[in-house]
Amino acid sequence: MILRHLFLFTTIISIAISCTNYSSDNNESSYVGYVVIMDSSMTLMEVAKANNIGEPFLRSKLNIPKKIGKKYDVATMAKRFKFDLDDLKKIIEDQKNKQLKRTK
Repeated sequence: MILRHLFLFTTIISIAISCTNYSSDNNESSYVGYVVIMDSSMTLMEVAKANNIGEPFLRSKLNIPKKIGKKYDVATMAKRFKFDLDDLKKIIEDQKNKQLKRTK
């Protein structure tokens, strides 16, 4: 009986310690950052709205003129204006992570 209580007590203590260590490590070291919402079939306006970022800001960063129609998807625009979808993703991630740092 004493051994059973001792076993249960050590099990509970070890679980509590491991949960405490996991939660403290999880808060700082596993920060991922902003995850971009984007699909190649979306327009630039849809990408901007989905990520809550200004479409004019994205156009200026990608060197896309204002007069280009808003009906083209980002895959077509990427080919036409010689940028990669990863470039667009990086621009959004950088901007959103800057905004997150300012609010902390």
